[in-house]
Amino acid sequence: MPQPVNRSQRLAPNRILIGGLILYAFAFGVLLRNKSFDATGAVVVLIVFGIAFPFIAWIATRRAIQLSISIHPRTSELIGLIVYVLILSVYLIGGPQWIDAHLPSSWTESVRIKFFITLAKKLIVFVVIPFAIFRFAFGYRIRDFGIQREGLRALLRSHLPVVLAVGGAFLAFQYFLSGGGAAFRHGHFTVYQLLLGLPLCFIWLFVEAGLVEEFFFRALVQSHFAAALKSEVSGVVLMSLIFGLAHAPGFIFRHAGEVEGLGSNPSTLDAVAYSIVVLAVSGVTFGVIWARTKNLFAVMLIHAAGDLL
Repeated sequence: MPQPVNRSQRLAPNRILIGGLILYAFAFGVLLRNKSFDATGAVVVLIVFGIAFPFIAWIATRRAIQLSISIHPRTSELIGLIVYVLILSVYLIGGPQWIDAHLPSSWTESVRIKFFITLAKKLIVFVVIPFAIFRFAFGYRIRDFGIQREGLRALLRSHLPVVLAVGGAFLAFQYFLSGGGAAFRHGHFTVYQLLLGLPLCFIWLFVEAGLVEEFFFRALVQSHFAAALKSEVSGVVLMSLIFGLAHAPGFIFRHAGEVEGLGSNPSTLDAVAYSIVVLAVSGVTFGVIWARTKNLFAVMLIHAAGDLL
């Protein structure tokens, strides 16, 4: 006989969400002290990627049939996952550069070869190693990560609306409002370049961004936190925070802050705050789609579409 859910259990997911919102507000306040911070841009990100796109995803998945996966969040699994996330965070500080330093210079100096080296490193640390740990140490099957034949069939059925709606929304936003879309709007590419380049870029992004990020952050991290807390909302919130914070080392140690408008040497506090305010929010849409479909192929397609332009 199922046990009744008490009031404190019902409120637990709300506490995670409220805690995330408070953390976001605090991080936003921290960034307002930084003169390089574009507050208007951050508000646009919040409205578009934190509210509008997740709402579109929710509407488009109202009739979606969720794939069946099995997650059994034992304490040992959660400890293993948290430890691996911490190790990964340390690796991201300088690990990729350390590996490059020990490779033949002819490899690292070739732009084409370096593309594949970068992809290989991402696949190993974000997909191969964590999959091996959860496959052989905890007994998970590949279908438990949303990789199923039923998922491919669902792309032509109940999961097709969300792929078209959210993927189309991402493309439209990038084309009309992003800097990347400006080159397309102004006709900087020939028809031949578009016909050849866009499909090749999409295939590359399907693996390099879609498989790498969606497998680790959605199929692994989000699934386990959601199952442990018995709340998809809590899973989305915690996954989004981890997704955002995973980018913080790049701002601190690799001068990525210049690209994001934080300056060349942002403080640790500013880097963490920016990761929460901008990057964590950008992961919410994919979290909603994963929670409603459990279809890794669907989120991979949408992620590739979002990065295409």
